[in-house]
Amino acid sequence: MTDMQPIDMDDFEPDDFDTAPPDWRNMTYEVFNPDHTAGVGCDRDGEIIGLHITDDARDNGDTWLAAEIVRLARLAHMKSRVGLRAEMEYKGTRSYTIDSFDLPTEASYRAMEESEFGRRDA
Repeated sequence: MTDMQPIDMDDFEPDDFDTAPPDWRNMTYEVFNPDHTAGVGCDRDGEIIGLHITDDARDNGDTWLAAEIVRLARLAHMKSRVGLRAEMEYKGTRSYTIDSFDLPTEASYRAMEESEFGRRDA
């Protein structure tokens, strides 16, 4: 018979538990305009996989809506590129290799978003 000791969860660090790695292939990257009347979602490869358009957005006219969709699609694509950078970093890719792909950082993406929409306080 084996002598069993009770387990005290306080003895474990969060890093002691194996966590599943992110499912990079199924990640989606979404961007919405400040009033949430339009949004675009991209997959890991930066391809558009969804649009969110409210009745209020449609009421703004086709020209406005087209420009808004293009603006959001550009940002969603860049957000997916930030995700690719994060994936490469997670997998241990060397920084000079990541930099050779000219992938934006989280900070540079936030600056792009701020230049498009102004400062957002969430």
